[in-house]
Amino acid sequence: MKGYSFQNYDSKKMARAKANYAPISMKTTYEVLRLIRGRNLDQAVTMLGEVKEAKRPVAFLKYRKDVPHRKGDGLSIGRFPRKVSIELIELLTLVKANAKEKGLKEDALIIIHAAVNSGPNLWHYGRIRRRRRKSCHVEVVVQEKEQKKKEVKKK
Repeated sequence: MKGYSFQNYDSKKMARAKANYAPISMKTTYEVLRLIRGRNLDQAVTMLGEVKEAKRPVAFLKYRKDVPHRKGDGLSIGRFPRKVSIELIELLTLVKANAKEKGLKEDALIIIHAAVNSGPNLWHYGRIRRRRRKSCHVEVVVQEKEQKKKEVKKK
């Protein structure tokens, strides 16, 4: 479908949501999405809430120029991206509502795809000169976790 980067979308088993022109940094959003990708949806919302309250730092591994050190298990450098966390919590609640509308189980949703793309150059005009405003497009796809059936051994 046009506007989405995820290719193998099955509308019966998956749900998705997209935020266009989100007023957040693309680089910071990339690091936060790397933290929540592959996790349970409720667990991801809880983690983002801890990031918002500055209790859990997000490790910056790719875009780490001038990023300070933080204390934590296996964490060398990181930040507390509050603005990105607030936007992503809203997006995850939207994708949860989309999954509920499709009839998927809310407690078994896994984030299988989370991507960010850069937005257009939006200019903010000030008193002396203009400045570039940050914007990006964020996309999240969730899928219901498949339950493994126990096989009965025949003798």
